Amino acid sequence: MNRQQFQKLIKQAAKLDPVQKQKLVQTLTLQENPILERLAKECISHGKCIHCESERLRKYGKSNGRQRFYCNHCKKTFVCTRGSAYFYQHKADDWQAYLEHMLDQDSIRVCAKKVGISSVTSFNWRHRYMNAAENTFEDRLEGIIEADETYFRESKKGDKHLNRPARKRGTKASTKGLNNTDWVAVLTAMDRNHHEFDHVLKQVTGDEIEMYLGSKIVDESILCTDGQPAYHRICENHHLHHVVLTNARTKEGVFHIQNINNYHSQLKQWYLKMHGVASKYLPKYLGWFRMLAWHKYQVFSENLNEQEKLLEFKLLQIQQHNF
Repeated sequence: MNRQQFQKLIKQAAKLDPVQKQKLVQTLTLQENPILERLAKECISHGKCIHCESERLRKYGKSNGRQRFYCNHCKKTFVCTRGSAYFYQHKADDWQAYLEHMLDQDSIRVCAKKVGISSVTSFNWRHRYMNAAENTFEDRLEGIIEADETYFRESKKGDKHLNRPARKRGTKASTKGLNNTDWVAVLTAMDRNHHEFDHVLKQVTGDEIEMYLGSKIVDESILCTDGQPAYHRICENHHLHHVVLTNARTKEGVFHIQNINNYHSQLKQWYLKMHGVASKYLPKYLGWFRMLAWHKYQVFSENLNEQEKLLEFKLLQIQQHNF
């Protein structure tokens, strides 16, 4: 805008009524959306076109507040949200507020009411964000590794075609002990660097443990378990030193499974606050909790309080482009 256009705008502003002036002030003092700003910076730092990988990239204005980019090589454009959890998501001004309510462990309906969106939108947003965190595993587990299974009651919440009579949450299982019908097994493993891995199992067998955990564990590490026979195969295949803890809490003062048991305890307490989760969505909630647990060991600026640190870390995890 040149000087003459700006002077004309100033004269027109004097003709606004009080309500219009208030809206103008709100618009002028409106801060940049921190999520969109971070996504734009990530695209700039990446410096390549998402279509052709060319580095001949430049800014190309904005579309609905989202920074656009133009590739001089393939002549295509894209916005900063492309390849992230926020692509094709509306109501950008409500994204951060929704994340903050998720931090407070509010239910889907409570989040919808506080942010001013429908329950369907709230559900879709929550699963968008959890999809981004579902597979954020560390590449390798090494050193002293603790492994154990934990169990969650099987749930078909929201299923319209049940193959069994409906039941209320909290009712007893059909049989005593554990079975594959009423319980869902989750394999969890953690090393002393707080790198954690988990996976939902159909059955606790040596084949399944080898299939999912075998590629994550470094050969010749030390594996601490409670004596589950299914771990023998992975120990043989990867030459692991297997420390079995049955009667003793610790061995030699350093081998134990207290860290993984504590992780299970915190996971179960957090899971109860979700007011029932369908078993088909369990991997997403495991990923979300894993991200929250890993945040405790990150380094942040001293100027941030705990809520801001957690939000900052969560935004970093969710705002990952699929470059």
